[in-house]
Amino acid sequence: MNNPNPLLISTLLGLAVLSTGAIAGGEKKVTEQQVPKPVLEAFHKAYPQAQDLKYEKDSKAGKTVYEVEFKDQGIEREATYTAEGTLLETEEDIKPDSLPASITESLKKAHPHATVEEAEKVMKPDGTVSSYEVEIKDGKKELEIHLDAAGKILKTETE
Repeated sequence: MNNPNPLLISTLLGLAVLSTGAIAGGEKKVTEQQVPKPVLEAFHKAYPQAQDLKYEKDSKAGKTVYEVEFKDQGIEREATYTAEGTLLETEEDIKPDSLPASITESLKKAHPHATVEEAEKVMKPDGTVSSYEVEIKDGKKELEIHLDAAGKILKTETE
């Protein structure tokens, strides 16, 4: 009886796990033609002057969403829509020195020696700020910190 090659089996299992992970989570770049018409219509109505458009398909709370990354009036933004064209949130790049004091104080308390590299404010469809995403460098570590509008750290991710 032939014994299967253990290296071949482990390689195939590894590929199966990787491909399943790629399907199960994470953003996937898509073309404009792959974005549902209601998303495109809602986006172009809201941002008629948008440039440098990039599209991604993602999943949030078990539902498919579409993200449009773009530049509008010189500002980098991202808008997230349901497949039906309903705006869920927008993100906008901001200068690190324009972060509210509650955010900078919270960051200094948690990471006293870190420097802020990039910052974004996350807004609800009505334009109110719901949270901030801040990329920091703390020594050799690069982190992305998610904070609510009051400055409470919600999540920390290693870059």
